[in-house]
Amino acid sequence: MEISLNMAYLYHTRVPGRWRSSDECMRLCREAGFRVLDCSVDCWSDGWEREADAIMDSAAKYGILVEQSHAPYNFYTNAPAEEFAKALDRSAEAAIRMGVKYLVFHADQYHPAEGERFDPAVGLETVYSAIAPAVEKLVAHGVKAALETIDEEHYRVPKDQRSHYCGDRDMEELIAVIDKFNDPMVGCCWDFGHARLQVGDDRHADAIRKVGSRIICTHIHDNYYGQDLHLPPFMGKIRWEELMPALRKAGYTGTLTFEMVYGSQPDELMPAFLSQLYRTGEILRDMFNK
Repeated sequence: MEISLNMAYLYHTRVPGRWRSSDECMRLCREAGFRVLDCSVDCWSDGWEREADAIMDSAAKYGILVEQSHAPYNFYTNAPAEEFAKALDRSAEAAIRMGVKYLVFHADQYHPAEGERFDPAVGLETVYSAIAPAVEKLVAHGVKAALETIDEEHYRVPKDQRSHYCGDRDMEELIAVIDKFNDPMVGCCWDFGHARLQVGDDRHADAIRKVGSRIICTHIHDNYYGQDLHLPPFMGKIRWEELMPALRKAGYTGTLTFEMVYGSQPDELMPAFLSQLYRTGEILRDMFNK
């Protein structure tokens, strides 16, 4: 089992106006032990082809496999449908161009306006129609599409309402979208932090078992106090000792991919931070294999 990291976390530094290049990010990851990475490009703007090519040039230089990528999502941006469709198509093209194995999607394109009744049937059709063109393009080129676990965001709506499709506690909506494609090339990216907020600690292992063999890739991070904090494992409340065996019993055979998002380590600490993160992945892998 490989251990991976989303390289985008490393672009941002604590020095205002200074960003790391993909080459510098990959060098840091390689020195920390990572041989597999999650790399995405900015598909909202022109220049995504050059960005994809630069990533792959650096990957070849350092002997790194770019295995996973992330499609753009529109839940916060609220761009017009045509603009979002263009970004999704570009992300599929970039995934094909880079030769990744998985492209991860947020299947949350249905979110009722205030006062509008939440309709799961409409939600399913809305989500499916939004992502199907990109998914079908990927599948035709041998790239798997992975729909991510995404929790409800109740700061947007009252507790008794729904903010988007695929956030239900029973995982039925996510399963419905995956199964509607009826293709083994379409599965689930199990985001552990999101899933904890979605189903709770006591139901997390059962939810993994329910989604089962549909899980084809992962996002690894931790949290507490009901917030999506994207912390390294063991710095939050996720019961990794319970969930790693559940993932194994569900038949998972893929990579453990860290998804770090918030904050940035000082340059002086980044090598040690990445090395510890890789060692954390090794401990999770040991738990998986027990």
